[in-house]
Amino acid sequence: MQTRQAISFLMKLITDRVSTLFSLRASMPVTAAQGRLLMYLEARGGGPVSQREIEQYLNITHTTAKGLLQRLEEKGFVRTAFDSCDGRVKNAYVTEKANLCRDELSEHIAELTGRMMAGLSPEEESQLFELLRRVYLNIK
Repeated sequence: MQTRQAISFLMKLITDRVSTLFSLRASMPVTAAQGRLLMYLEARGGGPVSQREIEQYLNITHTTAKGLLQRLEEKGFVRTAFDSCDGRVKNAYVTEKANLCRDELSEHIAELTGRMMAGLSPEEESQLFELLRRVYLNIK
């Protein structure tokens, strides 16, 4: 297999494995995708964050964002409501339940990141980040 083709395949394998490792933690009440969404909402102060902003930030479709929000709402981690000024806009808000699992979620992400970066020097981590950022910008 040529190196260029192997890179794409390896990136897919890494993504799939990280999602699997994330989900294998028995105490983790959310999937990797749901966790990414929760961490984004937390970074934005807990809400309100429009569904459209979520779609753009996570680079996902309307249907995917809607499904993630519905599942998180069913689990009690977010609540959604239509904007009082513009009834077409649906906003998401983090609940107290999400706040209670924030530390565990952050810790789990840090553990996974540490496992992925094991054996890399700080310089190599910086190089990897920059290379992956450039690859992403090429296809964005």
